[in-house]
Amino acid sequence: MEPDRTNGRIEVRFLIEAGATVEVCKSKQTLRATTANMSGSGVLLRFEEPVQLAVGDHVNCEFKILHDADESLPYWCVGNVARVEGCLVAVEFKGVGFSPLKSESDGAIALVSESGPQ
Repeated sequence: MEPDRTNGRIEVRFLIEAGATVEVCKSKQTLRATTANMSGSGVLLRFEEPVQLAVGDHVNCEFKILHDADESLPYWCVGNVARVEGCLVAVEFKGVGFSPLKSESDGAIALVSESGPQ
């Protein structure tokens, strides 16, 4: 798949619809959303109604991405709000990772991948 480079994009976007829990770091408010699309550098979230987020807000997100046997993958990110358009909020990843499975969590630490040029 070729990267979508329109509008300055360098990452391929994937149309992934998954549940998302968003924690706004400054207010500790927890919001629920659905992903509209995801890429290696960010995610576009769809909320049921406009939310009080601003460009630059720091957020933590957890995603419920289903795989075999309807079990969810423990995927999370930290990032900053990059764009707000009505009920759509774009988040630029600052770090992403998979949490360890419960059976593997004895002292394990989740791996983190910092986004940005390699």
